[in-house]
Amino acid sequence: MVTLGQLWARQELALDVVVDSPHSRLEDVTIVHSSELPAVDEWLAGGEVLLTIGVGQDLSGEGVGDYVGRLKRAGVHALGIGLGSALPWQELPPVLIEQARAQELALFGVPEPVPFVAVVDAFTRMREEETTRELTRASSAGRRFATDLAHQGPAALVDDLASTLAADVHFVSPTGRGLTGADAKIQVRHELILEALKPSMAPRLLRTETGIVEAVPVGDDQVRAWILAPAEATGNARTRALLLSTAAALLSLSITEARPRRSESPLFTTPLTAEQARTEWVQETGLAPVSRVKFTVFGNVRGEDPETLMGDLGPGTLLARAGSMLGVIEAGMQDADRSYRDAIDSADSAGSAGSAPDQVSVVGRVADVTGLSELSAKMIPLTQVHHAWTVWRTQHETASSDVRALLSSIDEAAAQRFVDRVLGTLLASRDEQDLLLTLRSFIATGGVRDAIAAELGIHRHTVRARMAKIETLLGRDLSRAESVQAVALALELAEL
Repeated sequence: MVTLGQLWARQELALDVVVDSPHSRLEDVTIVHSSELPAVDEWLAGGEVLLTIGVGQDLSGEGVGDYVGRLKRAGVHALGIGLGSALPWQELPPVLIEQARAQELALFGVPEPVPFVAVVDAFTRMREEETTRELTRASSAGRRFATDLAHQGPAALVDDLASTLAADVHFVSPTGRGLTGADAKIQVRHELILEALKPSMAPRLLRTETGIVEAVPVGDDQVRAWILAPAEATGNARTRALLLSTAAALLSLSITEARPRRSESPLFTTPLTAEQARTEWVQETGLAPVSRVKFTVFGNVRGEDPETLMGDLGPGTLLARAGSMLGVIEAGMQDADRSYRDAIDSADSAGSAGSAPDQVSVVGRVADVTGLSELSAKMIPLTQVHHAWTVWRTQHETASSDVRALLSSIDEAAAQRFVDRVLGTLLASRDEQDLLLTLRSFIATGGVRDAIAAELGIHRHTVRARMAKIETLLGRDLSRAESVQAVALALELAEL
């Protein structure tokens, strides 16, 4: 941009600056325009230098204060008055100078014989020179970015971009997971997840509590990553946009076409000792061993987007599919159990107003915006994760069976009525998750309670107590084959 001070400094114009308001010389001028309209402020957008000889406005009358005030409110940076022997004014009127000073509007005279067109032409040349400099700067930066990427990788490019823009820049995945540095803030991640589902590849502006973030998509026909930069960054807006788009084009070359990693960890398929489980967890997630993890099962998955976003959540998230279900394991800290339950309590206490963004997990946000229905979520000791996975997988790997195919054809409303009639009281129980897990294991093992205890990692007395409670809630004797059959069918329908 060309500043007012740069325009005033043009020696060939010999402009006579009379009122120099605070910081006026640093103002960026958008255009130099001449007009004699009395109500010219109605046609202004702000940032102008306005030139006039005062034909349509008495610059020494009582209304000059109102004229100056309207120009100031319209965003005019400076007012220039043409002076000359053949013009209405040979010198600036004292009352105009007084009002300009009082309202802090920069004021200068354009002396004879300098025509207004010379001022406009000087500004235009300065803009062209500035544009050439900025394009050269952007071109040079683009070459540096390409060299950074080729020799040092994306992190070097992002650092160079941040230095060039003099701003805090991040390169993150579609869900806001840091690709070369830290993750985006949780509020920004929630917004990015929603934006990643949209087909547009145009930059987005995301409003946060601390300011506005510009998110520039990286990729061809779909978002594979984001460049994040504060929208309030200073400098030439056109050059800034060019730098960001150049960086995005180059970084798209570094984004592989491979689908997000799908977990094939033996943690899910092999009985492991506690030490083996911890070792496997470190190898698969890159995280330190944790005491508990969050195991979530989602149903009614539609299309590729949910699985793609779930698989992108980070190295601490393991994902696997079984039929129409997605199983997600989230790594937690050593106090994950307490943190998780605190978040749930906070969400519950929020009531109908909903929970704050930082009380919703990123996994939950993906499920929300992709339309997944959450079937269960539970904090599970790490050494029991493979047990939970085995039970879950056993219940859903038969998704293509003849029985499931038949059940899926049942009218949804009729199926829901059957589920409510058979399982309604159990699903409303406070111990729903534990009881459902036990009930599924009971059916999968044929009712052998020692096998249930071994599979769930609980004592056989606990199994007996849970089964007694289940039978009470259901009002059914599960030693009877017809009762077991009805409950099994209800479980299948509930998960379809």
